[in-house]
This record gives sequence, C-alpha cells and structure tokens, in this order.
Amino acid sequence: MEPGKPENLSSANGTVNGHARSIAATTKQQPKAKAGPRFCGLRTVTTTTDIPASLPPPSSLPPPPPAARRGFNFAKTVASSRDRARARRNRQTPQPWAVRKLMVPLTSAIMVYTAYVFCGRLAPRIGRAKGIGLGLGFAVLWLWMVWAYVKVVITPPGNARDYVSQSPQPLFPIQPTPMSPNTPPQNRATDNAATYDTDDESDLDDAALAELEAGRIGGPAYNTMQSPIQIPIPIANSGPPTSETAAVDAAPPPGKIPARTPRGRHPPTTPVLLPQHRWCGKCQIVKPYRAHHCRVCGTCILKYDHHCPWIGQCVGARNHKFFLNFCVAAGCLTAYTFGSLLAFNVGESGVDAQELVIIVLSALFLLFTSSLSVAHGRLISHAQTTVESIKVRTLREKEAAQLGVDGWQCWEVGAKQRVKRSYDAEWGNPDTEGNIWWPGSRRGAWEDVMGHAWLGWILPVGRPLGDGLDYKPNPRFDEQGRWRRRSEWPGGLRGG
Repeated sequence: MEPGKPENLSSANGTVNGHARSIAATTKQQPKAKAGPRFCGLRTVTTTTDIPASLPPPSSLPPPPPAARRGFNFAKTVASSRDRARARRNRQTPQPWAVRKLMVPLTSAIMVYTAYVFCGRLAPRIGRAKGIGLGLGFAVLWLWMVWAYVKVVITPPGNARDYVSQSPQPLFPIQPTPMSPNTPPQNRATDNAATYDTDDESDLDDAALAELEAGRIGGPAYNTMQSPIQIPIPIANSGPPTSETAAVDAAPPPGKIPARTPRGRHPPTTPVLLPQHRWCGKCQIVKPYRAHHCRVCGTCILKYDHHCPWIGQCVGARNHKFFLNFCVAAGCLTAYTFGSLLAFNVGESGVDAQELVIIVLSALFLLFTSSLSVAHGRLISHAQTTVESIKVRTLREKEAAQLGVDGWQCWEVGAKQRVKRSYDAEWGNPDTEGNIWWPGSRRGAWEDVMGHAWLGWILPVGRPLGDGLDYKPNPRFDEQGRWRRRSEWPGGLRGG
C-alpha cells in the first residue's frame, strides 16, 4: 500500500478494477455490432454472434418432428369401424347381464307412465261417464299387454347347449381323385390331402347369411354340381373355313349371354343339413336344425329368429308365440291410446304437455308394433324365421337385378313377372316350396308356433307344438339340404 493513501480507498480501487475486467470479458462474448448501409437516411446496424465450437454442425442435427395433421381421416375411420365390427363378431363372451336387460325396466316404466297419464290426467278431465268408459277399455288392453310382456320376458327361447353335448368339429371325408399312372408319388400325396373348407367365422351360423356376407348371394345351378366340367376342344385353323368353323366364329364369346335371354334360377347349393355346416365353433356343438348362434347372448338359440333388446333376450322356438302375442296386444293398446288422446285434444286451447308426450310415444310404438305383428305373422304362416327369410329375399333381389342387366326395362313389369313365373314353374315358389322347413300348408306352419287353440293365438296362453329340436325337412330338397328342380321332386308333389 502506498504511503499517504487510506487502506479502504485501495480496496475500493481493486474492486472497481475487478468489475471492469468482468465487464470487458462479458463484452467480448456479446454479439458484435457493425454499421450497415444507410436506409431512408438511417444507418442500419447488424450484429454477429460467435457460435461456440462445442455445438454440432446444422447438418448433423435431427430434423424437427412433422406437424400433426388435423382433420377428418376417412380411411382411418372406416378401418377402425371395421376392426370394431370384427371384434364384435369374434367376441366369445356374451354381453353383461345388466346391458342385455337394460331395456326391460325402461319399457316397464313407459307402460306405467302411459297408464298414469291416461287414467290419472285424461279420464278426470273429460268427465265421469266418459272417463270410466275409456278407463275400462284402457285397463283391459293394458293388462293384456302387460301379461304378454311378462310372459315373453320370463320364457327362455331355448338354449341349444342344454340339449346337445360338446363335440369335436366334424370334418368332410377325403374325396379320392383319379390319378394318372405317371403321376409322381409326392404329387399324389399332395393331391390326396384333404382340404376342409370350414367356416370358423360363421357367427350367424346360417348358410344364407354366410353367403350374403361373403358376397355370394347365389350359386351354380343344382345340376352343375353333379355334371363334370366341359372343357371345349380347340378347332384347328388350318385349311379353308367350313360351315362348322363359321358357326363357331359367329357364336358369341364365352360368358356373353344374348340380351333378353333368361338365365334361369340358381339357388344356393350349400348342403345345410350336413353336420359339417351345422357345427358352431364358439359353442363347440353340432347345432340342431334351425338353431343359430347369438353374439349378444353368447350361445346357440333353438330356432333363432332375432335378438330383441326390448325383452332382454332372443326370440326363438319357445317364446316366438308370446312375442307375437305381445306385439298384437301392444299394437291394440297404442292405437286405442293414440286415438283417445288425439280425439280429446284436437281443438283444445291448452294441451297437457304430458298427454302430448304420450300421443307422440303411442304413435311411434303403434307403427313399430303393428309392422312387427304383420311381419312376424307372415313369417310364421310361411314357416320361416327372420334369419331364414334373408335367403329368399336375396334370391328374389338377385333375379330382379339380373333381369335388368339382361335387357328388361323397369317399365316392363308384366314381362318380368312372366319370366319369374317360369322360374317358379321349374323350381317352385321360394317362400313355400323352396323353403326347406315348409310343412305343406300355412295352417300347419301357423299351428306349429301358435298352437291349435284359437284363444292362444290372441292371449299368451298355451305353448307351441314344436320343441325346437325336431324338424322334418321338405321332401323337395335332397338329403343334404339342397333345393331340387320340380322334375326331381317326389311324384305326388310335382303338381303343385
């Protein structure tokens, strides 16, 4: 320390010098400002920054992630929907019991609420005499509907696994094929290997639905299965053309059918009666005739018609009668309720909101139950179920579409009907004679489900005649379940 200077002043100078050195070091790392060219009378200033040597070159840095695409992806949505549908088809377990029975309490609540609005709000408003008269009629119809509903809910349709034991999958027998003596042994072993074309994805367990899902709504004619394949022999072109070769050259190319030429009826040729086609891979059983697997219930149902969420179970052999009883009763009650409420509310200045709700509900359920009554009445009289009717509808739609392709116009209704009648003359009516379970008459088909007593046709009493296990095939089909031409039917059936 210099003499004459205080000690604290020297330390202060040292501190100032240290700060100055720090600022100078920091200034060296800051971007350097350089004077740029003048722009509009002002001088621009550009800065440069020293890049540390430790940073990698820009070429070695990973590319930035692509920006996420936003918007609707149609292909992805379709693929996900297809995957969900496939998962539902391949589901091995049934839906939870609470999910299957969810609509039963809701339906019951609608019934109770309808009775409250009709008897508790409409009847007192229209007067004592009219209210009692309408209330009695409503009570009779309401009790009829509730009785039928309870009956169809508590009556099981029939579980096929309760009557059939599990068994391994039946296989098709090996069909030997004629071999040339010059065929090598290894080729013979390959040719003789059995190829089993079993459908593990037959969730609906119905030949008609399986062909519909696969796009095969028809098949070759019945005689094409028994006739060998005809391979045309090529004609040599050496020499001058003769009359035979000229006729061949003038013929239409293979696969081309002249316009307005009926192609005939080609019903499916699946042997539906064979055990190989009745085996269920999910239940591991050979299904009885007319039984099918329900994905919702997770089991095979006897004479399966459809799964109805309103009753919480399937409609099958044991409860189809009660289902029709309920539809008829519900249709009568909804028609009575809709007409009564509408008659006493038309022209009124103030309409009760709750009565308006019941008017709308009764109209909707009237359309729903009446259409079901007509549809199932027709199905029962034709000895068909909803599943079995798909094959008939598909056959008719295919024939109608084929006539349009072959040259028949949409306004030629009479001509197309004549062509279809010619098909029926050769094969029979698809609804009756082409139904493998046709008993011979509509009365017999009706009584098999609804019983002999006419009272049971209306009220939920009695039981169906069939047990859902034994059905006699139509003799117009062969022993494997394929529809035959009228000329191949037994003699007593060919006349009609």
